[in-house]
Amino acid sequence: MKKTNVILGIVISIFIVCAVTVLVIAVMMNTEKETVPVNVDFELLSSNIEETTNMDSSKMQHIINDDLQSEFNINSEWVNKMIGMKPYVNISSSMYVIIEATEGNVENIINAFNEYGAKYDEMWKDYLTEEYELVKNRLIGSKGNYVYFVVSDYAKDIVDLIK
Repeated sequence: MKKTNVILGIVISIFIVCAVTVLVIAVMMNTEKETVPVNVDFELLSSNIEETTNMDSSKMQHIINDDLQSEFNINSEWVNKMIGMKPYVNISSSMYVIIEATEGNVENIINAFNEYGAKYDEMWKDYLTEEYELVKNRLIGSKGNYVYFVVSDYAKDIVDLIK
């Protein structure tokens, strides 16, 4: 009787391990894999962002290389290419910066964006409530060598355009 229970326990244990393994493999195979962008057309990306978002380019100004150093504390040696827009006046917090980082500098740029995000948060926290919500929900991250900082109602859509 005891020997039968031990054998039955072993068989059930093996069955459970096999079932869990099959389940894990099935889940992994059905998970979407994020594509890593290889060569982003920044001009097309900028155009697509303008079409997708509520950012009125007549109320925005381009972020230029000098702004990267002065506002974001990003060394120009860390940057291959970049695009970005920011508001002319502080009645809107919406903005975006997308940078193609030079080799080995993705983390440096992310760290600089995180520091800038904290300052941007301080700037908006006691100002316009709706705009502050956008600032709190900003997206900072990377896709391959492309690093982004996005504050917008359409932040996820903007990030999805980087491909």
